[in-house]
Amino acid sequence: SLGASILDIKTLDYKNELGSIVIVPKDKEKFYTSTSYFGKTIGRTGGRITNGKFALNGKQYLIISNDKNGLHGGNDGLSYKDFDTFESENNEAYLCEFKYFSKDLESGYPGNLNVSVLYKLYKNQNKLDIVYNGECDQDTLLNLSNHSYFNLNVNSGKGILDHTLYINASKMEKLENMLPKGIYNCEEKYSFKKPHKIGDYLFDKEIIDSANGYDFPYIFDDNNGNKIELYDDVSKRKLIVNTTYPVVVVYTCNYCDDLIINNDRKIKPYDAVCLECMYHPNTINSDFLSEKKDVLKKGKIYN
Repeated sequence: SLGASILDIKTLDYKNELGSIVIVPKDKEKFYTSTSYFGKTIGRTGGRITNGKFALNGKQYLIISNDKNGLHGGNDGLSYKDFDTFESENNEAYLCEFKYFSKDLESGYPGNLNVSVLYKLYKNQNKLDIVYNGECDQDTLLNLSNHSYFNLNVNSGKGILDHTLYINASKMEKLENMLPKGIYNCEEKYSFKKPHKIGDYLFDKEIIDSANGYDFPYIFDDNNGNKIELYDDVSKRKLIVNTTYPVVVVYTCNYCDDLIINNDRKIKPYDAVCLECMYHPNTINSDFLSEKKDVLKKGKIYN
């Protein structure tokens, strides 16, 4: 219930052996206290907001955060909140819904916000739906995502440099001081439109200088769906992501806490990849994006 989060996901490999496909701290207390957002719902705004500040309806707001750009909703964001939990099931799936009431100006955001995260785990398919809903009594910002760290072969002790990634995206946002600076056509070293191993270009100087690895918003193409595929050719596991969001931020675990993870060794860079589906981050302060989809209007439904 803390952060409406995913603690673990286990699936079979080609040998029919069960293993985790997400990296988490071995110590559950560290799962609760880590600032790396393992498996958490991030918000009210996923990503970074310039200087942690934004203006809405002529008023200035400051996100309360140790990170200068208000990362993932700040110090008092949704990932640190204890949600109410409601479990049920039907013929098709097991359902777990997390609900939270975020008070006006909590972590600096305007409006009293009711937010829910519904997990729907199908009984006869290896399929998980995540559905976000929100409604606020004032105009506010809302841009929710999940921050699971995927590694399709955790037990191997290897990272994700040899995982193959596909993203149906020809455009992306490059970064300046960790903030999106504009929309660009994906050059070969950034593109995953043609599937390839994550490590093929990760150590390119421009990529390392930007974010010490991949940490970029990718904008889905209009044709062939908002789709991502991650594949490990050792375990033969494949993760397929479909989303109604227009963007996925790909983050390759570029910076790490000092902790032991669920394969009994210390986490290191590039041990996992996060696939953070969301609206464009920081649109409220972006002069290159006219459509501010992360602004939730009073009384409107976020879904």
